[in-house]
Amino acid sequence: MNHYIKAWAAVFLFCCCAFPASADELKERQVISDRAMTLFHSGQFGALERDARQYLKRSSRTSSGLWKLTLFYSGLAQIPNANVTDEGYWSGLENKALKWVSSYPDSPSGHLVYADFLIRHAWMYRGSGWSHEVREADWKPFREYIAKARKYLAEHKAVASRDPHWYELMIQVATAEGWETEDFNSLVNEATSRHPYFYQIYFAAIAYLTPKWHGSKEEIENFAQKAVSITRDVEGEAIYSRIYWVASQANYGENLFTDSKVVWNKMSESIDDVLKQYPDQWNINNFAYFSCLAGDAKKTSSLMARVTGKPILEAWKSMSFYDRCKEWSSTSLKEQKKRMGPGPLMEI
Repeated sequence: MNHYIKAWAAVFLFCCCAFPASADELKERQVISDRAMTLFHSGQFGALERDARQYLKRSSRTSSGLWKLTLFYSGLAQIPNANVTDEGYWSGLENKALKWVSSYPDSPSGHLVYADFLIRHAWMYRGSGWSHEVREADWKPFREYIAKARKYLAEHKAVASRDPHWYELMIQVATAEGWETEDFNSLVNEATSRHPYFYQIYFAAIAYLTPKWHGSKEEIENFAQKAVSITRDVEGEAIYSRIYWVASQANYGENLFTDSKVVWNKMSESIDDVLKQYPDQWNINNFAYFSCLAGDAKKTSSLMARVTGKPILEAWKSMSFYDRCKEWSSTSLKEQKKRMGPGPLMEI
């Protein structure tokens, strides 16, 4: 379990409102998350229910393609403070979530927030370090709260799994408990058959499939190809690049094109399909970054030409790398090969 929280955190950061995108996108993300937090703190469960129903019914997206339902839950997920070890604090949050449940027992949202708080309570004990750094006394409550979350999710599945966030949480549980591959695949198959276009199901699965957890680079590639076959009728090849975007954050970093099994031609086509629907500056900046890492000068130049305003630093990691990519991609392929080799490698 030594790498789970790091991989999971990368997946969460991919979707949360902390990443700058276009100004409108950033504002919208922040508004949705902040509103959810504010409504919970003030006990306005009816308003929370209305928001959740609206986001779920309409499958609403932001300009980058992110589900607004994800932002709703990520806002609520920011409420627990993992640095607080007082049990009274955690029981207070969990009891408040149960008040939401008691007010709307036939609605998924309160159930899911309560289960999420249990998972976060578990990780408060576990911490984000390596397994050998965890105190022996903390393993027991970690496992107990993960098991409590699993039991609660299972008991309320009939109601709560109408919302795809149920599967995202159960995949987190499966990863933390180290489910057997057959059981994990069964869960993911059920999730994608019921909610095929909810990105977070695929992203949550990446933590389990990373080589440093329970999977391998071959399994990630197979999973990405399967995800495309599930979503192709609506989204073309788009999910392929989104999955490897998350895999890069969860495991590979700037070594995505050397250490994984990603196929650049597939990812390039996938990028085009994402941008057909969501030509957002956050997407454009990140895909230009990946194109540069992949050593595709033509693609990099084409995407950098679509960057408007200042480059988004969080996408490029550093302005020096942005500048290198811009200079490199503007040269001819012949000059590129002679001067820089296959592409400007990230400076560590």
